[in-house]
Amino acid sequence: MLGRCLMMVMLFMLTCSPALHAEPQPNDREALAGLKSAKVIFDVRVADLEKLVFNLKLFNETFEGIAGQGVKPEMVVTFRGPTVKVLNAAALDEEARDLFRALKKKGVQFEACSVAMRILKVDPAGLIPEVKLVANVFNSLIGYQNKGYATIAIN
Repeated sequence: MLGRCLMMVMLFMLTCSPALHAEPQPNDREALAGLKSAKVIFDVRVADLEKLVFNLKLFNETFEGIAGQGVKPEMVVTFRGPTVKVLNAAALDEEARDLFRALKKKGVQFEACSVAMRILKVDPAGLIPEVKLVANVFNSLIGYQNKGYATIAIN
């Protein structure tokens, strides 16, 4: 009788255990199935540092999420419009500079548009070293899209 009661209590505990009813961890297996690499170009047009930092963190999370599922991320981040105003060391805080360095170390490429810099009167000499100056980011977007990169606009 004692054994039967003990067994009932154990069964009750097992069926009520939160671990048995935990939601599965979300993943992107279906979308990434069959890929060896994932190519993306982010078209960034944000006007302030806070939004830039938020997006740099999101790019890092995206990179880690893709890599963590066995797919090699190939990322390019282009900056045009008002974003070029904050791509110098004086405008960036330490958190932003650290994010740029960490992403660059992972292989993420950064490009700034010289057309936007000219129109907005931003001196290209002040550009942080992690970001490469290109003639026209539109040309980059066209080229990378024709090479199979998915484009994601960040406004």
